[in-house]
Amino acid sequence: MESETTRRFRNGLLQWGEDNHRDFPWRKRTDQYDVFVAEFFLTQTPAKNVATVYPDFLQTFPDLTAIRKSEIEHVTEVIEPLGFQNMRAEALAEIATDHDELPKSADELTNLPRVGRYVANATVCFAHDRPLPIVDRNVDRVYRRVFPTEWPRSESEQWDFAKKLVPEDRAREYNFALLDFGSTVCASEPNCESCFANEFCQYYRDEDTSEMF
Repeated sequence: MESETTRRFRNGLLQWGEDNHRDFPWRKRTDQYDVFVAEFFLTQTPAKNVATVYPDFLQTFPDLTAIRKSEIEHVTEVIEPLGFQNMRAEALAEIATDHDELPKSADELTNLPRVGRYVANATVCFAHDRPLPIVDRNVDRVYRRVFPTEWPRSESEQWDFAKKLVPEDRAREYNFALLDFGSTVCASEPNCESCFANEFCQYYRDEDTSEMF
Protein backbone atom coordinates (compact mmCIF):
# COMPACT_ATOMS: atom_id res chain seq x y z
CA MET A 1 0.00 0.00 0.00
CA GLU A 2 1.49 3.33 -1.03
CA SER A 3 1.97 6.12 1.48
CA GLU A 4 0.02 9.34 1.61
CA THR A 5 3.21 11.23 0.76
CA THR A 6 3.68 9.14 -2.38
CA ARG A 7 0.13 9.78 -3.55
CA ARG A 8 0.31 13.51 -2.86
CA PHE A 9 3.69 13.86 -4.54
CA ARG A 10 2.65 12.00 -7.68
CA ASN A 11 -0.61 13.90 -8.08
CA GLY A 12 1.00 17.23 -7.25
CA LEU A 13 3.86 16.66 -9.67
CA LEU A 14 1.52 15.78 -12.52
CA GLN A 15 -0.48 18.95 -11.92
CA TRP A 16 2.68 21.02 -11.61
CA GLY A 17 3.94 19.55 -14.86
CA GLU A 18 0.78 20.56 -16.70
CA ASP A 19 1.32 24.16 -15.67
CA ASN A 20 5.12 24.39 -15.89
CA HIS A 21 6.39 22.00 -18.56
CA ARG A 22 9.43 23.06 -20.55
CA ASP A 23 9.34 23.06 -24.34
CA PHE A 24 12.09 21.17 -26.14
CA PRO A 25 12.00 19.91 -29.76
CA TRP A 26 12.46 16.24 -28.80
CA ARG A 27 9.43 16.29 -26.54
CA LYS A 28 7.19 16.64 -29.57
CA ARG A 29 8.51 13.40 -31.03
CA THR A 30 7.65 9.77 -30.28
CA ASP A 31 9.74 7.98 -32.91
CA GLN A 32 12.15 5.85 -30.93
CA TYR A 33 15.22 6.85 -32.93
CA ASP A 34 14.42 10.55 -32.54
CA VAL A 35 13.90 10.17 -28.80
CA PHE A 36 17.02 8.06 -28.41
CA VAL A 37 19.19 10.65 -30.14
CA ALA A 38 17.97 13.32 -27.74
CA GLU A 39 18.53 11.22 -24.63
CA PHE A 40 21.93 10.08 -25.88
CA PHE A 41 23.01 13.70 -26.35
CA LEU A 42 21.47 14.95 -23.10
CA THR A 43 23.84 12.84 -21.04
CA GLN A 44 26.32 15.29 -19.47
CA THR A 45 25.09 18.11 -21.73
CA PRO A 46 22.62 20.92 -20.92
CA ALA A 47 19.30 20.73 -22.73
CA LYS A 48 19.73 24.21 -24.21
CA ASN A 49 22.94 23.07 -25.93
CA VAL A 50 21.33 19.91 -27.30
CA ALA A 51 18.44 21.98 -28.67
CA THR A 52 20.84 23.90 -30.92
CA VAL A 53 22.19 20.73 -32.56
CA TYR A 54 19.25 18.31 -32.43
CA PRO A 55 17.20 19.52 -35.45
CA ASP A 56 20.22 19.65 -37.76
CA PHE A 57 21.39 16.23 -36.64
CA LEU A 58 18.03 14.60 -37.38
CA GLN A 59 17.84 16.32 -40.75
CA THR A 60 21.32 15.09 -41.66
CA PHE A 61 20.98 11.65 -40.06
CA PRO A 62 17.27 10.73 -40.00
CA ASP A 63 17.96 7.10 -39.12
CA LEU A 64 20.72 4.62 -38.36
CA THR A 65 21.18 3.85 -42.04
CA ALA A 66 22.14 7.47 -42.70
CA ILE A 67 24.76 7.29 -39.96
CA ARG A 68 26.12 4.01 -41.32
CA LYS A 69 26.48 5.43 -44.82
CA SER A 70 28.21 8.58 -43.61
CA GLU A 71 31.85 9.14 -42.79
CA ILE A 72 32.38 9.22 -39.04
CA GLU A 73 34.15 12.57 -39.45
CA HIS A 74 30.87 14.04 -40.70
CA VAL A 75 28.99 12.77 -37.65
CA THR A 76 31.71 14.19 -35.42
CA GLU A 77 31.51 17.57 -37.15
CA VAL A 78 27.74 17.87 -36.72
CA ILE A 79 27.79 17.09 -32.99
CA GLU A 80 31.01 18.92 -32.14
CA PRO A 81 29.20 21.79 -30.33
CA LEU A 82 27.95 19.27 -27.74
CA GLY A 83 31.39 18.13 -26.63
CA PHE A 84 32.52 14.50 -26.29
CA GLN A 85 32.04 14.42 -30.06
CA ASN A 86 34.57 11.71 -30.83
CA MET A 87 33.24 9.34 -28.18
CA ARG A 88 29.64 9.98 -29.21
CA ALA A 89 30.31 9.66 -32.93
CA GLU A 90 32.17 6.39 -32.46
CA ALA A 91 29.34 4.96 -30.35
CA LEU A 92 26.69 6.01 -32.87
CA ALA A 93 28.72 4.59 -35.73
CA GLU A 94 29.09 1.28 -33.91
CA ILE A 95 25.36 1.13 -33.17
CA ALA A 96 24.53 1.91 -36.81
CA THR A 97 26.94 -0.75 -38.03
CA ASP A 98 25.35 -3.45 -35.88
CA HIS A 99 21.67 -2.46 -36.12
CA ASP A 100 19.24 -1.42 -38.84
CA GLU A 101 16.81 -0.33 -36.11
CA LEU A 102 17.14 0.27 -32.41
CA PRO A 103 16.11 -2.51 -30.04
CA LYS A 104 12.62 -1.96 -28.62
CA SER A 105 13.21 -2.91 -25.00
CA ALA A 106 15.12 -0.98 -22.38
CA ASP A 107 17.14 -4.04 -21.40
CA GLU A 108 18.31 -4.53 -24.98
CA LEU A 109 19.18 -0.86 -25.34
CA THR A 110 21.57 -1.07 -22.40
CA ASN A 111 23.67 -3.49 -24.45
CA LEU A 112 24.49 -0.71 -26.90
CA PRO A 113 27.77 1.21 -26.49
CA ARG A 114 27.62 4.23 -24.19
CA VAL A 115 23.97 3.52 -23.29
CA GLY A 116 23.16 3.16 -19.61
CA ARG A 117 19.94 2.42 -17.80
CA TYR A 118 18.84 6.04 -17.70
CA VAL A 119 19.09 6.58 -21.48
CA ALA A 120 17.47 3.21 -22.16
CA ASN A 121 14.54 3.78 -19.80
CA ALA A 122 14.02 7.37 -20.89
CA THR A 123 14.01 6.35 -24.55
CA VAL A 124 11.38 3.65 -24.10
CA CYS A 125 9.27 5.72 -21.71
CA PHE A 126 9.18 8.85 -23.84
CA ALA A 127 8.83 7.04 -27.16
CA HIS A 128 6.22 4.49 -26.09
CA ASP A 129 4.82 5.91 -22.82
CA ARG A 130 5.95 2.83 -20.91
CA PRO A 131 5.94 3.10 -17.09
CA LEU A 132 9.70 2.95 -16.61
CA PRO A 133 11.58 4.91 -13.94
CA ILE A 134 14.37 7.38 -14.57
CA VAL A 135 17.03 8.19 -11.99
CA ASP A 136 19.74 10.79 -12.49
CA ARG A 137 21.39 13.30 -10.19
CA ASN A 138 18.39 15.64 -10.15
CA VAL A 139 15.87 12.85 -9.61
CA ASP A 140 18.00 11.42 -6.81
CA ARG A 141 18.04 14.81 -5.11
CA VAL A 142 14.26 15.25 -5.37
CA TYR A 143 13.47 11.83 -3.95
CA ARG A 144 16.04 12.14 -1.16
CA ARG A 145 14.42 15.37 -0.07
CA VAL A 146 10.79 14.32 -0.30
CA PHE A 147 11.30 10.73 0.94
CA PRO A 148 14.37 10.93 3.22
CA THR A 149 13.57 7.83 5.27
CA GLU A 150 12.27 5.75 2.34
CA TRP A 151 14.77 6.53 -0.42
CA PRO A 152 17.21 3.58 -0.51
CA ARG A 153 20.97 3.87 -0.42
CA SER A 154 21.76 1.21 -3.01
CA GLU A 155 21.41 2.13 -6.66
CA SER A 156 19.41 -0.96 -7.62
CA GLU A 157 16.89 -0.36 -4.83
CA GLN A 158 16.59 3.29 -5.86
CA TRP A 159 15.46 2.22 -9.32
CA ASP A 160 12.91 -0.13 -7.73
CA PHE A 161 11.61 2.65 -5.49
CA ALA A 162 11.40 5.10 -8.38
CA LYS A 163 9.41 2.62 -10.45
CA LYS A 164 6.67 2.54 -7.80
CA LEU A 165 6.02 6.25 -8.26
CA VAL A 166 5.60 6.18 -12.06
CA PRO A 167 1.88 6.06 -12.97
CA GLU A 168 0.96 3.31 -15.40
CA ASP A 169 -1.18 5.58 -17.57
CA ARG A 170 0.80 8.85 -17.50
CA ALA A 171 4.44 7.75 -17.42
CA ARG A 172 5.69 10.19 -20.05
CA GLU A 173 4.00 13.15 -18.38
CA TYR A 174 5.26 12.15 -14.95
CA ASN A 175 8.89 11.70 -15.95
CA PHE A 176 8.98 14.92 -17.98
CA ALA A 177 7.53 16.76 -14.99
CA LEU A 178 10.04 15.12 -12.66
CA LEU A 179 12.96 16.28 -14.80
CA ASP A 180 11.59 19.81 -15.05
CA PHE A 181 10.83 19.99 -11.33
CA GLY A 182 14.32 18.83 -10.39
CA SER A 183 15.91 21.36 -12.71
CA THR A 184 13.84 24.43 -11.89
CA VAL A 185 12.32 24.11 -8.40
CA CYS A 186 13.98 21.33 -6.41
CA ALA A 187 17.40 22.31 -7.72
CA SER A 188 20.68 22.45 -5.80
CA GLU A 189 19.41 25.74 -4.38
CA PRO A 190 15.70 24.91 -4.11
CA ASN A 191 12.79 27.32 -4.32
CA CYS A 192 10.90 25.69 -1.48
CA GLU A 193 8.49 28.56 -0.89
CA SER A 194 6.87 28.06 -4.28
CA CYS A 195 7.00 24.25 -4.22
CA PHE A 196 3.75 22.27 -4.32
CA ALA A 197 5.31 19.68 -1.98
CA ASN A 198 6.35 21.97 0.85
CA GLU A 199 3.41 20.90 3.02
CA PHE A 200 4.71 17.33 3.26
CA CYS A 201 8.37 17.52 2.17
CA GLN A 202 10.72 16.60 5.01
CA TYR A 203 13.52 18.71 3.58
CA TYR A 204 11.38 21.84 3.82
CA ARG A 205 10.08 20.98 7.28
CA ASP A 206 13.49 20.39 8.83
CA GLU A 207 15.03 23.50 10.32
CA ASP A 208 18.61 22.50 9.46
CA THR A 209 19.02 20.47 6.29
CA SER A 210 22.58 21.47 5.50
CA GLU A 211 23.95 18.15 6.78
CA MET A 212 21.38 16.08 4.86
CA PHE A 213 21.85 17.40 1.33
